[in-house]
Amino acid sequence: MEKAQMAAEAGAADRRLVFSAAFVIIFCSSGVSAFSVFVDDLMAATGGSRAEVALSLAISQFSLAVFGIVSGWIVDRFGPRMLMYGGGVLMTLAWVLTAFADSLIMLYLSFGLCLGAGVGLIYGPAINTCLRWFPDKRGFVSGFLLSASPLGTLAIAKLAAVLCHAFGSAGLLWIGLIYLALTFSVGWKMVLPQSGWRPDCWKPASTPEKDRAGGDFSCVAMIRTAAFWHMLLLYALAATAGAMMVSVLSPIAQVQLGMEPVIAANMVVANCLANFFGRLAAGRLCDKWGEAKTLILIFVLTVIGLLGMRQAASVIAFTAFLLLLGGSYGGVLVVFPPLCARMFGIAHSGANYGILFFGHAFGGLIGPQIAARTVDKSLGVHAFDNAYLLAAAVAVMGLALSLAFVRRRAPVDSGREL
Repeated sequence: MEKAQMAAEAGAADRRLVFSAAFVIIFCSSGVSAFSVFVDDLMAATGGSRAEVALSLAISQFSLAVFGIVSGWIVDRFGPRMLMYGGGVLMTLAWVLTAFADSLIMLYLSFGLCLGAGVGLIYGPAINTCLRWFPDKRGFVSGFLLSASPLGTLAIAKLAAVLCHAFGSAGLLWIGLIYLALTFSVGWKMVLPQSGWRPDCWKPASTPEKDRAGGDFSCVAMIRTAAFWHMLLLYALAATAGAMMVSVLSPIAQVQLGMEPVIAANMVVANCLANFFGRLAAGRLCDKWGEAKTLILIFVLTVIGLLGMRQAASVIAFTAFLLLLGGSYGGVLVVFPPLCARMFGIAHSGANYGILFFGHAFGGLIGPQIAARTVDKSLGVHAFDNAYLLAAAVAVMGLALSLAFVRRRAPVDSGREL
């Protein structure tokens, strides 16, 4: 009995350290989101237009999704530790090469392909590893862990602004070196729990999750289910609706409210803070209500936030609805990792979530493009009205699909193939 208690205490200590290490990894993975801070410096260094330089961000997101699948397969078979080191080195190399990029091709290879690959190798495995240590509170841990992302974006945005002001894009070199030190300082703690390990004083539900979901699904088996495609579409719709407007917050504030660019940047800060608290709240709600019902609330708040921002004529009203939108958008990433594990089991959850993440990658790519192409400058302060309405329509579609998802009751329709 005493040995069992000591083992349980050791497991509890280990998982707290694993969570701390994963928090740092997610913090480091979020630097790409500060892209808008140093885009002008990259334009000056490469001679490219804003659209040409922004293509590197799209390449990075696609590369992240592809390498997320590869990393999921590796962590399911060999564990996460070496991925943390390898991904950390690749990510650092990407920032260093970006600092000296003097052409668009070099930027696409460094900030695009290389950075996306580095982040892809560590982002998903950090989440997946951490959730395996916390089967008793996956929602809370997912929310708390992913709250590191907006914090990391804020920190790097401020640091990059200072460095680029002093050194131009060459200042990004220091960000890469900081990330190398951080990932190597915590990577050694990223390990999977032993087979059969469970937290002290926790017992699974009388009907095990994997039995309710029909067992542990391989990637191929998961893709053959109707539930996977339903979830993939939900992920894409949720990401598209939020990314459409969040990606152009500063221009919206300048046009709609007549703000100066420096003041409009505060809207980006407000969104980051809302994103942070939204992730924490979504994690709590996942444990209390379940992931699918939390997703319904996210879509409802997204619609309210978008329509409210469209009508807002004052800074106070605009900010209030922005907080709703930012908070709900932040919750999207929190819902799907534990939902994927619940639906398709833990054994292949790394690779499975890597594939499911393509939904978010697609939404993150297409959302900003749709927003940019639906702006009508001839409407003056209402230039973004069409973008608001289109984003709200996407969110309504997601709401309808999430309601249908909950009504299905059976978590995975393993007998149906599409």
